[in-house]
Amino acid sequence: MEPTNQWMYSDFISILPAAKGQASLPNNEFIITFKKGKKTDSMRFSSEHRASIITEAMRFRHEFGERQAEGQQWFSYKLHWSDQRKSVLLVAGPTGLEQKDPGSNKLLASYFYKDLDGIAEVSDYPGGFVVIKSQFGRMHLFASEGRDEIIKRLQEAAMNHTGLVLRKKDPIKLEKFQTSKFGQFSDDEFITSISEFTVQKLSSRRLEPVRRSLCLTEATLLERDPSTYNIITLKPLGLVAALVRGKENPQMLTIQYTDGENRS
Repeated sequence: MEPTNQWMYSDFISILPAAKGQASLPNNEFIITFKKGKKTDSMRFSSEHRASIITEAMRFRHEFGERQAEGQQWFSYKLHWSDQRKSVLLVAGPTGLEQKDPGSNKLLASYFYKDLDGIAEVSDYPGGFVVIKSQFGRMHLFASEGRDEIIKRLQEAAMNHTGLVLRKKDPIKLEKFQTSKFGQFSDDEFITSISEFTVQKLSSRRLEPVRRSLCLTEATLLERDPSTYNIITLKPLGLVAALVRGKENPQMLTIQYTDGENRS
């Protein structure tokens, strides 16, 4: 298949949904605006994967021909897998909630609007709210004095930049988060290992590999901290796309997931 049109990202000005959405009237159109000589031009496209296309293209927004506005940010906390509160910067980005290191401003994680089922306040946790992943209901808990403003800005950004409605769900209690943070895979049968392996995990967050326990259940793949046995990540086996052995290092293994995430 040959391309009919192609552009360098340096010629991009914007990629935006064509219509700000109504949940009952889905619109799959989006508009790419680009430089054409000394002028600008635009083209309209339609795809049922509109939000994914926009999200992927916006990963390269720092290369666009016109600088893209950055979202507002707030000093906040995240409830870490160790049950400690970790300081973070939260940004209402154009394609998702961005979690950054407050010291270095380094991007640590993105929670893309296209992957979210909704957002909910945690009524008995000051400033608390959870973002809920759509794949299996995984929840991530944050706290900020600017909670109401954060939720409002996230909903606006989701609509304006990806054409998605980010729904605000009914408030939950902290206990609900603690017992159900892994969504439909929170029950014991999904976190009880049938095999465990000691591994060294590579991460862009650390200069050196860190020791972890990679645990296999009948339905999930878990990453645990070997000293506390706390669960760090949980992925359903149905999301595993491939296991890739390292070409240079035969002991290296990369797990590729259907959502585009990779872990080594």
